[in-house]
Amino acid sequence: MLSRITVPLLAAAGLVFACGPRTPSPLASARPKAGADQGVISHVMVDTANGTVRFAIEVANESPKRVELTFPDGRTHDFAVLDSTGREVWRWSEGRLFTQGMQNRLLDARDRTVYDERWRAPGSGRYTLVAQLHSENYPVRQQVEFALR
Repeated sequence: MLSRITVPLLAAAGLVFACGPRTPSPLASARPKAGADQGVISHVMVDTANGTVRFAIEVANESPKRVELTFPDGRTHDFAVLDSTGREVWRWSEGRLFTQGMQNRLLDARDRTVYDERWRAPGSGRYTLVAQLHSENYPVRQQVEFALR
């Protein structure tokens, strides 16, 4: 009888503890400037072969120390495509749901990670890819122009 009550109470207490407020640590709120001077660099790639357009943003830790990327929610990256007039024609995150929990990604020294997605183009033309890494402490936003024939 006691175990029938104890297990649900412990589960409820664990849930309350996990969802409760936290005091932010000073280290977590530090926002170093993104860029090569901090050891984090990025590279955006567009591949238009085989009728499908593939996008990738590579984030690399070129420093000799481990780096922690901090994300405020489940959206780690995003890709948007603009047409030749600058109008947005596609966004990867449009219509998607993301977790609201904060997450971290560790990059060891000289380590790298790649976020990639596919896009089915509506037709030929000149486009601009806007790639973003939604890290709070190492945000990245890069643009690359490309053409489809």
